[in-house]
Amino acid sequence: MLRAEFGRGITDEGVHVQDPFTGTGTFIVRLLQSGLIRPEDLARKYANELHANEILLLAYYIAAINIETTFHDLIAQADGKELDEVPYESFGGIVLTDTFQLTEDGDLGDPEVFGTNNSRAEAQKKLDIQVIVGNPPYSVGQTSGNDDNANVKYPTLDARIRDTFAARTDAKNKNSLYDSYMRAIRWASDRIGDDGVIGFVTNGGWIQGNTAAGVRKTLAEEFSSIYVFNLRGNMRSSNWKSEGGQIFGAGSQTTVAVFLLVKRAGHTGQGTINYRDIGDYLSREEKLDIVREATVADIPWRTIIPNEFGDWIGQRDPKYLTYPILGDNKGAEPNLVVFGTYSRGLATARDAWVYNFSESELRRNVTRSIDFYNSEVRRAAADPHFAPKFDPAKLSWNRADKNNVTRGRTISFRESSVRTGLYRPFQRSQVYFARDYNDMVYRLEQLFPTPAHDNAGFYVTGVGSDKEFSVIASRLVPDLALWGSSNGQFFPRYRWEPVVGPEDGTLDLGSAPSADVVDGYSRIDNITDGILAHMRGLYGPEVTKDQIFYGIYGLLHSPEYREKYATELKQMLPRIPDLAPSAFFHVAQAGKELFELHADYEDAELYPLEIIGGEQPAMFGDESYYRVQKMRFPKGQKAADEPTELIVNEHITLRGLPPEIYRYQLGSRSALEWIIRQYQVTTDKASGIVNDPNLWGIEHGNPRYVIDLIQKVATVSVRTQEIVAGLPGVGQAEGASS
Repeated sequence: MLRAEFGRGITDEGVHVQDPFTGTGTFIVRLLQSGLIRPEDLARKYANELHANEILLLAYYIAAINIETTFHDLIAQADGKELDEVPYESFGGIVLTDTFQLTEDGDLGDPEVFGTNNSRAEAQKKLDIQVIVGNPPYSVGQTSGNDDNANVKYPTLDARIRDTFAARTDAKNKNSLYDSYMRAIRWASDRIGDDGVIGFVTNGGWIQGNTAAGVRKTLAEEFSSIYVFNLRGNMRSSNWKSEGGQIFGAGSQTTVAVFLLVKRAGHTGQGTINYRDIGDYLSREEKLDIVREATVADIPWRTIIPNEFGDWIGQRDPKYLTYPILGDNKGAEPNLVVFGTYSRGLATARDAWVYNFSESELRRNVTRSIDFYNSEVRRAAADPHFAPKFDPAKLSWNRADKNNVTRGRTISFRESSVRTGLYRPFQRSQVYFARDYNDMVYRLEQLFPTPAHDNAGFYVTGVGSDKEFSVIASRLVPDLALWGSSNGQFFPRYRWEPVVGPEDGTLDLGSAPSADVVDGYSRIDNITDGILAHMRGLYGPEVTKDQIFYGIYGLLHSPEYREKYATELKQMLPRIPDLAPSAFFHVAQAGKELFELHADYEDAELYPLEIIGGEQPAMFGDESYYRVQKMRFPKGQKAADEPTELIVNEHITLRGLPPEIYRYQLGSRSALEWIIRQYQVTTDKASGIVNDPNLWGIEHGNPRYVIDLIQKVATVSVRTQEIVAGLPGVGQAEGASS
């Protein structure tokens, strides 16, 4: 790239190369071994023009030894000498430092302790770096409030991200733009100066997605040429099989990409974007073979012209923005908003304490954690030098807890806060739902104010989710991470609002029908009048709000809809294209069947699976006979093979599993995989809390509950696939009403 763009190579004098996150020095070592540096230039390059930074002391020492040993070997080979005949020269280009901190103001460490290191750092800062190469770090913050170890702040660097990447994206949550690998891209873009090349191997999540739109817009403006080689490997995708092998092995879960950024002085306008997708279903070895043989010149690049939204691949349809949207957002026309309100799922920040299959265990866990918290409040009031005891065995702390303790705010256990929630697909769980105990409840209290106030709705994958678009119906309080590691939004059929009474405390029902008032709350239809008028204008005066609700649920299951608007569904709330009248009523009826099937899966018929091992009486028998520890497939089989058998425990194997139970996908897993994953006995490492799925069945009078659940979900999966297969095509229906 240097040769093609600037007429000089890495071997040339004055071309400085830096690996800012060197780890154990692999990139510099491979560069020395590559032959790109001529033998006669090797000593000069090693002494003056190769630079590496590392923040971890052990890795720093290993990197120095690896680079020095490699140089020593190459010099001996070039001179035809034995190793012991060549003087050993230390590598002066390596610095023990935080690369991001190095460009912040001051703080290079104690000059007396780190004198030589600081001199190297100061000298490096003054250099004109033409090449930056490496593998940036990736992190996304502390894992728990108990860590008491929030992300390091870099005011100068983060201000640059704020003014470029963040300023040019429409996403509301921009936290991911401050992940380490994003910081690395911003840092390198500034450090390279007016002329140079950046080559990174890193997380490829920024290639696509609404949050990273500002990254793409900025890079296209700042660089004259961009080359992106997408190696895929996103194991969090629902279609993870097509993503192929993981480049960095089992520990690699996200997209990996190689990208080259070329900056030329005087460049104006948008740079040329060259893109290559390595392909579907390739193994790790096949991918690495392709990479090994690839050169920039012979890769069949596809030139990309970004659209107005900054999309590079999977560009969204501009017409899509004219359709009704599920929830209000800035700029939406009132008559094109479907739901009056919606909410994220419950964010607890302490799932092990807040959720449990057993109601008695849940009460015990929550009570003892509240008792401990309140004892800390009392201790804080009595001790001016108070410091919280961050003991994860007694409480999982969040930021609000730490503030509330010192403010003297206690928590009381409330019976009404013990609810049934939907923790994961097909996993009901007891949950303690209370604003003063959970981290964030969002608008859920308006949807489920007390156990006496029923509701129903559907939960969709959130904007920017790393999961394929999914939706599931529920009549229960949903968890924020219902899809696993991904958040979402809950769109309810109704909302509940307090009935305002006169000063004497009696209720003033006003115009609200008495049938719609329960315990001081009035039930409000959450489908807007504006969207009702809009839909009646399209499909006729007989359209009802129920049909709109069910019609949307049906449409969101359409494979054609999901495929056609895959990019849009990752970047914004779903919108509803116009359908032909006959198609609308068809989809509404299908959506009603799907909704009742999914929300009421506990009522489904038992699929006729063969129970190898026989059965014992469902009640009053030996409960251990049905006990599930961890279910598994027969040896050598995995979900991708769609096994027909599942080993429940040492006594029982289920035979005759239908393929649909694997093909009904929710987020990143099939229906059966969710059950296998969630219905196993787990112990939370931090708290020691045990969550035993067998207790749900025992407490509900059915020790064989898990077997019943699998049979019911098999029925749900088969029927779902049948209904979805009969949905009309979105493409043929669109426009028929216009």
